[in-house]
Amino acid sequence: MKLSARLISIIQFIPRGSTVADIGTDHALLPVYLVEEGIAQRIVAGDLNMGPLQAARKKVIETGLNERITLRQGNGLEILEPGEAEVCVIAGLGGPTIRQVIKDAGPKAMQIKRFILQPMGGSGQLREWLTDNGWRIADEDLVSEDDHIYEVILAVPGQESTSDRTLNSIGPRLFEKRHPLLSEVLTREINHNRKILDDMRQSSVVDTAVKCQTLQERNKNLEWIVECLSSAKR
Repeated sequence: MKLSARLISIIQFIPRGSTVADIGTDHALLPVYLVEEGIAQRIVAGDLNMGPLQAARKKVIETGLNERITLRQGNGLEILEPGEAEVCVIAGLGGPTIRQVIKDAGPKAMQIKRFILQPMGGSGQLREWLTDNGWRIADEDLVSEDDHIYEVILAVPGQESTSDRTLNSIGPRLFEKRHPLLSEVLTREINHNRKILDDMRQSSVVDTAVKCQTLQERNKNLEWIVECLSSAKR
């Protein structure tokens, strides 16, 4: 079975022989691939909605993998028994939603050895929350697919070594690697922030001055990082 580039980028962070939880499994493409390729021993796959779960069940039955892939309906990590999975994949949800899933899991989340997260937006705030709440960014990747750049974050229990909040938000391991797609990601954010700043300057709302200053500082830091990345290529 052929997978998309964004799913392949997730698989690289799953140790062979792991027990895996796939939260928000949708059509169970990832679990089926992991078992067929001998990467995962056993998978618990869950989805909040019955429609995607029925599609996932159909796929699992078609491939004859129902003894290796357990499907459960539920919200986030509530589908798991304590210690049931070593690796947890949460892909295709927004950063704030992923953060809430991990937060709501409480002590159960800390029993996961590695979270592999692929947020659809809000990645900066997600990284900051992780590093403020006992998680270390162990590795990261960026992958381009259909004119969209997907971010993949590998988080493990521990203390983040990078103290700079801007670097933590944009991806400390991405910066260390000088990832070739990072400049593009940051440039897109800078341009987006400039549009917001233009709108704020034309607004009569009183509290926009503080927000403008915060956003201007953010852009200044991002521009410095882009310059560092450019210098490294010369």
